[in-house]
Amino acid sequence: MKKYLLFFFLSVVATSLYAQPIFKAGWNSYKTGMIIHEYTYDYNFKDSSHLYLTDSSIIYATGDSLVTLTVNYPLHEKILYKTAHYYNIKKQLIKSEEYKGDELLVSNEWKYDEKNRKICQIEDNKITGKNYKKNYDYTPEKNGDIIITESAYENGRIEFYTKSYYDKNSVKYKEVRLNDNNKDIIHIESYIYGDNGKVKERTVYFPEFKVTKKFDEKEGYEQAKCFRSLPMGTNEKINLRTRITFIKKFLAKVQPVLSDPDCHEFEYKFSNNNNCEIIVKTTSINNMKKLVFRYKEIVL
Repeated sequence: MKKYLLFFFLSVVATSLYAQPIFKAGWNSYKTGMIIHEYTYDYNFKDSSHLYLTDSSIIYATGDSLVTLTVNYPLHEKILYKTAHYYNIKKQLIKSEEYKGDELLVSNEWKYDEKNRKICQIEDNKITGKNYKKNYDYTPEKNGDIIITESAYENGRIEFYTKSYYDKNSVKYKEVRLNDNNKDIIHIESYIYGDNGKVKERTVYFPEFKVTKKFDEKEGYEQAKCFRSLPMGTNEKINLRTRITFIKKFLAKVQPVLSDPDCHEFEYKFSNNNNCEIIVKTTSINNMKKLVFRYKEIVL
């Protein structure tokens, strides 16, 4: 009898988590308009029949998506990790809160100017007791470039300055890190991009030692076709209970794309433009790939 009661209790708890009409973020409660289930798997490229769950989470969102709550379920911990996000009417992130259970760990706030540019970020870390603040100033150049100056503070004391240089296409090509006096240069970092829009080379110059170091970024050498969004190409009805079977069949179907010999590093986003999205990408571990399965449901 106890066994059946336990099963009933777990079923009720699971149902309430997956379909709760109300979710709590911070001090307030919100009506759920949408739920996104996300599962992350690792799998061996040559054996996609074995999927290893590494992470899972549920994202609750209001009908206008201005407030979301992400609940993460660690595999080897009993406590839940939660992150609340708050957006303004322009869908700009204005606040986030990170929780361990119901304990607030870190909160962040963002401010924007009338041109919708970020001008301030404040982080309050409850774990370390430290407060971090970054201010951003924008200086346009005559050639259409723009310099964004970041001033970083810790507990009210200036730590350093960073000047980021962007061309007229909003592509960052240089970053200069300065000391707390805003004069002495710590390092100058420059970027070269590949045809796919990703950084393929970083050059860092250290004035104090008069040393220049170059770093190759592998993703920058990959072709643009290795990083793209694609249609899922199926009318099959998808649901959470049959997701493993569906994922395995889907991997077999898109194997020619995943096996492209020109793509050593890749990230493909497949979508049915309705309620499902699958992201497949390479990892730093040889012969292993990462797959993210997202399933969206509307709460009426």
